Amino acid sequence: MIRKAEAKDAPAIAAFLEAHIETSMFLLGNLVAHGTDNRDHPHGTSYFLRETGEGINGVFGCTNGGFLMCQLPGLTPTEAQTYAHLLKGYTFQGMTGQSEQVKTILDALPIDPNMWSCNRAEPLYTLDVSLILDQKVDLRPSTEAEIPMLVTWFEQYFQETAGPQDNGLERALRAVQTGQHRILWEGDTPVAMTGLNARYKGTVQIGSVFVPTELRGQGRAGQAILAHLHELHHSDGVAQAILFAASDKAAKAYERIGFAYRGEYQVAVLARPQMLDTPA
Repeated sequence: MIRKAEAKDAPAIAAFLEAHIETSMFLLGNLVAHGTDNRDHPHGTSYFLRETGEGINGVFGCTNGGFLMCQLPGLTPTEAQTYAHLLKGYTFQGMTGQSEQVKTILDALPIDPNMWSCNRAEPLYTLDVSLILDQKVDLRPSTEAEIPMLVTWFEQYFQETAGPQDNGLERALRAVQTGQHRILWEGDTPVAMTGLNARYKGTVQIGSVFVPTELRGQGRAGQAILAHLHELHHSDGVAQAILFAASDKAAKAYERIGFAYRGEYQVAVLARPQMLDTPA
């Protein structure tokens, strides 16, 4: 049975997703931030539940901004067709999640393969944050004074990762307003950025890791990540970090600072949004 979630389902949804937390952080983060009924914020998400007599055993999410997410262990092509029919009329931008599940859903959608700006499996990593030592570096929250620099950094980051695109100014303003980003400084020079894509209880998902081109290859991204996680562990009790790598070079850098490979995470984004029609 598949049904649309109600507000009262939120605790059960969270409990199910926690058991699959490494590939459920966006679903969990949106649930905590916006509940099940938000129709205004781009990250507000409609949740659909797969249930048996024993409770929830699958979750499918559609954001107001056009992104799909799922945690559907055992997903079959036949079941994927059910979600494809639910999505008729939905303006679709992209999808993220556990690779095999995402691929199965995307195969059921009426999407021209030539429409993707990216559709790739990225290595997924985790780290026990309690093992991180103090990095003894100058790491600071981003401030309004850094907004012009952050705009440039975010725009280059979007271009290089070829993932979900965003407005550089809006992203920079949000980074400052939420306090979720940190800048690594060497003297008077900002040299790296790191931030959080999602957060749920003692787990965070790292994102927006960036080092200016001329400063790369010297471990600054790793220093920024570890310093940020050390801060979060001691201030908020964060115990686990998750991230996915957009390139082989990034993957090797994460492995060098202690992240362990846990599987693959799919990132699929259309070149432009598309309203979904009835699947074939």
